[in-house]
Amino acid sequence: MIKTNKFFIACLISLATLAAPSFAQEPMNLALSKSALVNYYDSGEYAKDIDQAARIALEHLKTRLSNKPNDKLAIVLDIDETSLSNYANMKALGFGGSLKQIMHEEKKGNDPAIQPILNLYQFAKANNVAVFFVTGRHPDERTATEKNLMQVGYKNWDGLFFKPKMYWDKSAALYKTKVRKEITELGYKIVLNVGDQQSDLDGGYAEKQVKLPGPFYLIS
Repeated sequence: MIKTNKFFIACLISLATLAAPSFAQEPMNLALSKSALVNYYDSGEYAKDIDQAARIALEHLKTRLSNKPNDKLAIVLDIDETSLSNYANMKALGFGGSLKQIMHEEKKGNDPAIQPILNLYQFAKANNVAVFFVTGRHPDERTATEKNLMQVGYKNWDGLFFKPKMYWDKSAALYKTKVRKEITELGYKIVLNVGDQQSDLDGGYAEKQVKLPGPFYLIS
């Protein structure tokens, strides 16, 4: 009968374990990630998620109007991937591109409206609720942005704020918080703040924040 040396076997297993390569957990392949974005959009799931978030925002606004209809109410909206869609441009650029390329596309002024947010906008305006756009776009995009907004149905807004140069290298949250603070100092109660990036919502000065899906890029 052959006796097994348990200690010897344990040593062999340990050596084999040490010899085996150890890999970090590999992130999802970039091409697959981009394919997942296209599928999310083309499947209709993105639109469903947008619609669900917009319904939450609209119901909150309706409730707020019924509770205190005489308050000086306002809502704040981001623009890109909130009020207007850049999806066609982003897809054409492979969900990348330089800032110059992105701004070039935005300056064409042909982005379609995100319909559920346009519906929210129009409901707000019809009920004497002020609407302010607070965007991370640069001030030299004002003409194209205003034209684009009006062409797709956003009309008679109460304010349109662009990110000033002094904030270009800073978090979007700092600039957007500052603007919301200024709006409240005008006597408005911001009942809704809607955006696709968390940085659109951080910083307070709004009763309710509603985040739309924002998988295409990240703005801190």
